[in-house]
Amino acid sequence: MDPAAAGREYDAAMRLIVLGDIHGNLPALEVALREARALGYDAICHTGDLVGFAPFPEETVDLVRAMNIPGVRGHVDDLIAAGGDWPGESGEDSGGAFEERAFAWTARHVRRLLRRYLGNLPFELRFDLGGRRATLLHATPIDMFTRLTERTSEEVLRDLGDVADADIIIFGHTHRPFHRMVDGRHFINAGSVGYPQDGDPRTGFAMVRADGNVEVRYERFPYDTSRLLREAAARRFPSEAREVFRA
Repeated sequence: MDPAAAGREYDAAMRLIVLGDIHGNLPALEVALREARALGYDAICHTGDLVGFAPFPEETVDLVRAMNIPGVRGHVDDLIAAGGDWPGESGEDSGGAFEERAFAWTARHVRRLLRRYLGNLPFELRFDLGGRRATLLHATPIDMFTRLTERTSEEVLRDLGDVADADIIIFGHTHRPFHRMVDGRHFINAGSVGYPQDGDPRTGFAMVRADGNVEVRYERFPYDTSRLLREAAARRFPSEAREVFRA
């Protein structure tokens, strides 16, 4: 799927790979892409937050661009592009001081043209997926910050589904994969390629298969965290990375 794919109708039984929040983790992304190619797919996309919490922001964006992987703008992408400060996060998965320091490091190590690219990513992408209306977002149809989780009420999901005006709503942001149905709408959180928060440190992606029915599979794979940590030390990335990304 390319950026011009919005509105295009795909053949039945389409297989879509969704890369959740990558966050500058190049080793994880490379493994996810290798395994996606081995599995096979019809289209691939990402849910935003290409940078932020691992020491490869430039290389990660360069690879995504080289492969023409379309996607949306995440809240970290947006803040980096605008030169904003880290607002802090709340909730059980908050990374606290590490995320603040990693964000500050990233803000100092991205070139101007990369900031422009991140800022120009769209808020959403709309397309037809196996005969169903689909939308790709970072967090919700109304903003890039609200967290949708496994425990979000059906009432909230119902309201957001009406706003999205889609049958399949695909997003990331929380780094926790899940698939729920409310009033016939599919809410699919792709999880995170580079910074998962569901207790499984492996990289991975969501595969959405649509052919009238909608099926979601989550694939997970180990990757070389030692490479990440070596580069983190060499690049003077925040030392807390040793705890966050340990094997």
